[in-house]
Amino acid sequence: MTDDSEFSPPEPVSAPAGSNPPLMESPVAAGFPSPAEQYAETPLDLNELLVHNPPATYFVRASGDSMTGAGIRSGDILVVDRSLDATDGSIVIANVDGEFTVKYFRKTADGAVRLEPANRRYRAITFSEGMELRLFGVVTALIHQFPLPDGQGLPPSASPGETGS
Repeated sequence: MTDDSEFSPPEPVSAPAGSNPPLMESPVAAGFPSPAEQYAETPLDLNELLVHNPPATYFVRASGDSMTGAGIRSGDILVVDRSLDATDGSIVIANVDGEFTVKYFRKTADGAVRLEPANRRYRAITFSEGMELRLFGVVTALIHQFPLPDGQGLPPSASPGETGS
């Protein structure tokens, strides 16, 4: 077992301008730190990692706190694939009576559909006659930026205190 004084992280390698940042070959431990193994300059292309069907994929910024239990926070960027069929438990981008929302898609054995938030402060959206539901894709990933000191690193539209659902 090593203590923290013996651990030295690999030297960062700058990616040439216009190229993809490097990816460490070994995953980093989220528990007890272990000595870094090899650092490889394998380029990481986020489009390759997150976009499985480019012609059918788009990005949308989340707003509000109705999906915080699913790890979606206001300001996060959602990766959405329009070519995927929503199944029970999918997180979807939906339009309900002209209003866009992101929610869990739930479908019962008898075909009834509802949209569920991932925050107990909000109620599920159930559908009655005359209500319109249009699905605009399944969320396949999200990009979350951590705030840096002095607010660096957060896009202006993701400022703390933003509201919505």
